Amino acid sequence: MNHCGKEVVVEEKEIDKISNLPKDIFNVIFKDLSIRELTKMCVLSKKWKHFSAMHPNLILDEKFMEEIEYDFYNIVDNIILQHVGFIVKFVLNLSTIFCDHRNLDLWLLYVTKKDVKELTLNNYNHNPYTLPFDIFSCSTLKHLDVINCIVNLPYPTTLFPNLHELKLEFITFNPTIPNHVLNIPLLSTLSFTFCDGLHFLNIFAPKIEFLTIHESHEIRADFFDNFSNIRVLCMVIFLEESGNYEQGRFITWSRLLCLCPNLTRLALSNACIRLLGAEIISKSFPSKLYHLEHVKLRVEIGDLNQVSSVFSLIRSSPSLRSLEIDVFNTMSTRSTNEVIHYLANPNCIDQQFEKLDYVKLKEFEGTPCELIFLKLMLVNSPSLSKLIVGPSNELDAAKVSSFREQLMMFLKASTQVELIVAPYGQNVYRMSARRWIQTFNSMSL
Repeated sequence: MNHCGKEVVVEEKEIDKISNLPKDIFNVIFKDLSIRELTKMCVLSKKWKHFSAMHPNLILDEKFMEEIEYDFYNIVDNIILQHVGFIVKFVLNLSTIFCDHRNLDLWLLYVTKKDVKELTLNNYNHNPYTLPFDIFSCSTLKHLDVINCIVNLPYPTTLFPNLHELKLEFITFNPTIPNHVLNIPLLSTLSFTFCDGLHFLNIFAPKIEFLTIHESHEIRADFFDNFSNIRVLCMVIFLEESGNYEQGRFITWSRLLCLCPNLTRLALSNACIRLLGAEIISKSFPSKLYHLEHVKLRVEIGDLNQVSSVFSLIRSSPSLRSLEIDVFNTMSTRSTNEVIHYLANPNCIDQQFEKLDYVKLKEFEGTPCELIFLKLMLVNSPSLSKLIVGPSNELDAAKVSSFREQLMMFLKASTQVELIVAPYGQNVYRMSARRWIQTFNSMSL
């Protein structure tokens, strides 16, 4: 039938231009189709009937699992075990469906033998699955994303010669020997989220640029020794877990900044700042961070060690452009007075923050420490264009209005600065730790 509604007779020998397209063109056309959609497409042409079995991307995600729930094993078996050719990308989301580990072992063995380059396994909501060592002996992997598994490392060294991105969540490492070496020479992105046993690992990854450590504990002081190329670092440790670190077990500010001189973005939780500050530091750190431009911190504003660490970091970062702080008020009156005395000292700041353009303070409660901090930012930042204050939901409208008026009266080094105080009841800045990390990591370099 043509566009005019008339029947068109096609000769049997007439060339089917679509069916005769090269295989790589088919891959581009069909790459975003689900497995089910691809199977339906393949019935339209005899030449396409085997294409679903040769497609390089097997995306068995949550939506796919919902569609095949009642015949899960047979369908997945057919898709994986009857596949022909290489597998470029394999995604298996088991978070909504139970899978016998013996079947999973077989599927992963088959996929790794197909020279897979990208592998994602989501085992959330179930008992941890012990990863077969075939994963760690797959030399073609470029991207590996695994959730809720146990990793038993039987050999002293594991080599991923081509891996560029490694994301691990709810992973427990159980190597047979301590100081297991993970040799990943091309790795650029590494993320640990709720992982245990990191102290067993010695990671060699000289090209890492992006490192995220979220609620993954037992990090040794020498963990960062092979990460000199890091540009973006995000570390979140809960306060209650920080007490598990003995003196000297966590890295110090001086050592961290010496080992990671190329940082452009840095995000730290208050527990990390407390652990990093377990040393006597001067007004500035021994090493300058000439490339650091963006800093995001969660700070106990009444903790003198944390506040002084923040100012030492600012002083040591001549290229700093943006500073975001989530305020955390838990300290006693005595410790708060120590911070006020420190901030009020004329020698607290003896330099201008020449490039600082953007400052945001969240969960603002209007304490003297916070007000003095904001005053120092305004009077010492000649390039500041925007200062945003997100009040705590504990403050009523009258207090928010009063604090806004106080801020307007502070001396300002910049004539162009815009002061923004979020209206009462509209604190849009509150977010979870995970969302905090995602927001930070989504920023472009």
